[in-house]
Amino acid sequence: MTVESTRWLRAWSRLWLAAAVVAILVLAAACSGSSSRSARRQHAGSSPIRSSTLPPGTAPQGATTRETAPTVVVVVPGSIDATGHTDDTKALQAFLDEVPNGRVIQFRARGRYRVEGTLFLRNRHRLTFDGEDALVFATTRGGPNRAQWWIEDGSQIVFRDLSVKGANPNAGVGNDAYVPKLATQPGFEFEGVDGAELDHVRVTDVYGDFVYLGRDKRRVPSRNVWIHDSTFLRNGRQGIAVTAATDVIIEHNTFDDTRRSTIDLEPNGRSWHVSNVFVLDNTVGVGRLLFVASKGQGPVNNIVISGNRLVGHPLTIEVVAPGRTRRSNWVVTNNVSNTTVRSRPMRFSGIDGLDVSGNVQRVTGQQPGVLIADDCGAQVSSNQFGTGAVRQKGVRCGAALAVPNVPSLLGRASSPPTTVPRVTTPRRSTTTVPNTPGSAAPAPGTSGSGRGLTLWLALIGAACVVVAIGLVVRRRRRRHDPEA
Repeated sequence: MTVESTRWLRAWSRLWLAAAVVAILVLAAACSGSSSRSARRQHAGSSPIRSSTLPPGTAPQGATTRETAPTVVVVVPGSIDATGHTDDTKALQAFLDEVPNGRVIQFRARGRYRVEGTLFLRNRHRLTFDGEDALVFATTRGGPNRAQWWIEDGSQIVFRDLSVKGANPNAGVGNDAYVPKLATQPGFEFEGVDGAELDHVRVTDVYGDFVYLGRDKRRVPSRNVWIHDSTFLRNGRQGIAVTAATDVIIEHNTFDDTRRSTIDLEPNGRSWHVSNVFVLDNTVGVGRLLFVASKGQGPVNNIVISGNRLVGHPLTIEVVAPGRTRRSNWVVTNNVSNTTVRSRPMRFSGIDGLDVSGNVQRVTGQQPGVLIADDCGAQVSSNQFGTGAVRQKGVRCGAALAVPNVPSLLGRASSPPTTVPRVTTPRRSTTTVPNTPGSAAPAPGTSGSGRGLTLWLALIGAACVVVAIGLVVRRRRRRHDPEA
């Protein structure tokens, strides 16, 4: 081999070595980045819900998921039948009475608990019922005031991943579904409770309402109630009945085969009040009566009905203030029904501050899409009513609409004050990843997967360079050294 060839090979060898070093450094960076991301994920999700120090339903400021449990989990004992063969009412009630406040009560996974009476909670606090997809059901008609779950007073009561089934064999929209003597049998009844949550629950086949929200014996209304991501099918009365409550959010639920009105906002007397109720982004199937009914005797103010999808159900809303009273601040926006009706779907009477906009409900014939009477400050725009129009009558005046702000409920990610808040609530998992410094959440405009892909592409490119240099060196060696 000549001196010139030797020098040339040494130069190419140095270049090949430098490329190899670069490839090793890139590989180390990729592995380091992957390991650090993995470590951050492990750190963020390493605390199981059983070791959380937060109360049930509490979320860190700015979090998009929820810390879901207090520190202690109490499992329903195996001595209580979870096969559905025996009546567990007395055994479960005795067990619940012995559990201290601030606990998670965990049912057997997919257990079947037959309850022919009522499970009653009075003045209990910070209890989370982790259903583990268990079923609490009845097989007998029961008495007029039976509720599967009855919660009176207390605070921060959470039901999660639990099914409730009543004993109504004809539940649904048929004539036999409504039995007047048994119409006060709801799946869940809350009276005077401060902080209640139904999360991924399922209520079916009850004689009464799916859920009832009212006041207690001291006239204290229920408040701070969050009903979300749940399923309500087949009943004998209203879907969700609100007679005395404030700060209620009903969102991301599915309703179908509701015997009477799907959402009923009707106080039972003049001293009963309903306010700050938000019905958002629900899917509503067949119902025999109205989508939203609001007559009753007391005030019903600051109501938002927005983003709901009605399938096989018309967008029927009836809001009528009783006597000479008035109601205020109603917002009905961006609701869509896939049906066509031949009668007036919406009526508002005696409302101060009203916005009806962006809704879709086809109307045929000569009927209006909205009938407004004695309104002050009604705004109706950008709706699709087909041949229907807007009809106004009675005395008209001016009043400013104060758009209600979505309340900040315990455990729910905060939302801006908008008429259509869209907060997606993931199904509960055994760990949570709060969006705090040091978590796995990437900075705005970047993503962990994007950075990893860039590093791997760089690694592949460096490897290709190394291979190419090796091939060139080998060819050069063979050309200058015949014995190689």
